[in-house]
Amino acid sequence: MTRTLLILLLFAAAARPGPPLRSKRVDAAVQRLQPAVVKVYGVKGFRGVFGYMTGVLVHESGLLLTRNSVTLEEAPQIKCHLHDGRRRTAEIVRFDRKSKMALLRLLGDPGEKFPVAPLGDSSKVASGQFVLLIGNAYKVAQGKERCAVNMGVVSAVSSTRMRASTSADFHYDGRIILHDAMNNPGAYGGPLVNLAGEVIGISGTIVESRETNVQLHYAIPINDLKEFLADTLRRPGAPKTYDPDGGKDEEADAEPGYHGIRVLRAGVNRATAAYVDRVRPGSPAARAGLRPDDLVLKIDRMRVKTWKGFVRMMSRYRAGESVQLTIKRGSEVKIITFKLEVKP
Repeated sequence: MTRTLLILLLFAAAARPGPPLRSKRVDAAVQRLQPAVVKVYGVKGFRGVFGYMTGVLVHESGLLLTRNSVTLEEAPQIKCHLHDGRRRTAEIVRFDRKSKMALLRLLGDPGEKFPVAPLGDSSKVASGQFVLLIGNAYKVAQGKERCAVNMGVVSAVSSTRMRASTSADFHYDGRIILHDAMNNPGAYGGPLVNLAGEVIGISGTIVESRETNVQLHYAIPINDLKEFLADTLRRPGAPKTYDPDGGKDEEADAEPGYHGIRVLRAGVNRATAAYVDRVRPGSPAARAGLRPDDLVLKIDRMRVKTWKGFVRMMSRYRAGESVQLTIKRGSEVKIITFKLEVKP
């Protein structure tokens, strides 16, 4: 009898359900955020530049917060896929000069309302906290498929200076959230989420330290972007570029920095590549060694496809800012760095 009872107890123990393979708290956070996550598709055809990324809806009118990039700036049309498979085009509303983030607006029926992501308090984020990164990883979600979800831990919340993978300085003097949730180009601009299902940051690019050869994943804290959103809602007709430093708008209060480069403006139906036509003597570019006939391939991390793109991108830099040009001279690729000045 005792032996039979022991066998029954062992069978009962073996049949007892173990711990759940997925956390209900994580599932709830994902369910809360997924409807507001948008797959964003921009320009294609740039070598080394992915034509897709992620954004998150932050206002019911269709305002979408994402990372600014050449993917958006060079796109003749920005396409967005919502969580339920609906497709909308979008327009660029405004750029945040400091954080390199952008607000887009989904275009659709007047009065249409969209699901909105709840915004958390990034001042409460601390090292060791579990986080989720939601995004269109590797372009696997194009229709109704859910975006990929990666889980990680916050390593630190800190201000830091690093070297990017293209050896351009990582310029952001605010605090950033460093984490180890797997990032990739498809997730750039996507929400970093706490386990309560609140957005605590927007994903930036992967940054690599050239000294330690370590890749770091970061997000801009959502608190640093709330005023950008609020100011845009308060002033619908505000200049397209927002500058939080001093409360001034870049387009209204500052002229583009002087570099001394004139590119060859050729091509009627299709703009040609950004070949240097002339470099003014004594200019920042001339002192750095730029020459006529050099082909500009990149401005910092942004690939330059046409002379029009070069002019547009350079117009966003101001006096005192450093810029790095990747150029092709003959068969040699060179990197030239200089600081822009006030236009003489």
